[in-house]
Amino acid sequence: MTSSPKISQVASKPIPFTGFQALWVPGTTRVCTFGSSDAGFGVIQVHALSTSSSTSKSPIGATTSQIPKLILHSETEKKSQFKCGTFRAGGSHPPRLVTGDFDGRVGLWDLNRMEVPLSLLEAHTDIVTCIDGAGGTPGAGTGSLSSSQPRQEFVTGCRDGTVKVWDTRQKEQAVSVMAPKKGYGHEVWSVSMNAQSSGPEDLLVVAGYDNGDIRVLDLVAGKPLFETNIKHGVCSVEFDRTRGASKRLIATTMEGTLHSFDLDGSISESKAMVEETITVQTGDESTLWQARHVPQRQDVFAVTDGGGNIHLYEHGNVGSLIKSLGSHQFAKEAILSLEFNDDLEGLFVACDLNNTLRIGMLTV
Repeated sequence: MTSSPKISQVASKPIPFTGFQALWVPGTTRVCTFGSSDAGFGVIQVHALSTSSSTSKSPIGATTSQIPKLILHSETEKKSQFKCGTFRAGGSHPPRLVTGDFDGRVGLWDLNRMEVPLSLLEAHTDIVTCIDGAGGTPGAGTGSLSSSQPRQEFVTGCRDGTVKVWDTRQKEQAVSVMAPKKGYGHEVWSVSMNAQSSGPEDLLVVAGYDNGDIRVLDLVAGKPLFETNIKHGVCSVEFDRTRGASKRLIATTMEGTLHSFDLDGSISESKAMVEETITVQTGDESTLWQARHVPQRQDVFAVTDGGGNIHLYEHGNVGSLIKSLGSHQFAKEAILSLEFNDDLEGLFVACDLNNTLRIGMLTV
């Protein structure tokens, strides 16, 4: 990499609720944001990234420029607050949103008709804290979600410590359940799914817990394939890719530490993965809320913190797993969510505790 990466803000817009997550609608430049209003209701909004013309006068005459803006496309408000969501569960046209809410339910939504969900499943007995899938829209994009045979599985994590894997073709019952041992008492805060190939036995799921536990799960056996503890609550875990054999796993914590695991070797309880740990941030704003890889550059990833900064890193070789590419102040408050666009390299959406939706561009 010959020059330092740059981050610029493309557009921003205040939203009237706390957005826990913002996602790109696959194959579009629309973004879907969901979360909780001050009154305790759940909100879903869809915005379109559009441009408007602006004319300015100068000594050499009038010039016209295109200004990107976020335009509200549709919205809905429901009784239960939304905590998490994904478009990676299946490959339907148009794309369907899957949400997890504070009442333990998983909903399937058509963004063009959001009055009522297409289906609503009583998935857990407590808050659905996190969700991920290995699917995608067939033929859409050049990133990790592109596939002629999209996967139908997705995974949910719950505040009661339970991890469940679902299949959109059989919605009423989970295909795999990994319940915590009696007396465990720790919450699942983050999950990530990786499809190494097309078979159900080639799915990897990783879960991060509030006590620092990280578990790579064997879905067939219903038990951990590998587990470790990184001492602090795990805010975010992610494989370096959604489809194909993953080479890296990263995790971030409440105490400002970033952990990278090498997956090139075998994953087993008897052979721990190579791990590197660095301290990204300290102090009151040290929480590292989310880590996300660039789909078209799976060696590059971004980490957000409690002070509105985005930290950039590059995966190295086994001798040096993580290389810093610099940090950028992008917001004034904690950035809760960041997601890269699967079609347009470097384009990302983020939402922060200042109740602002932001579009940015990373140039690597």
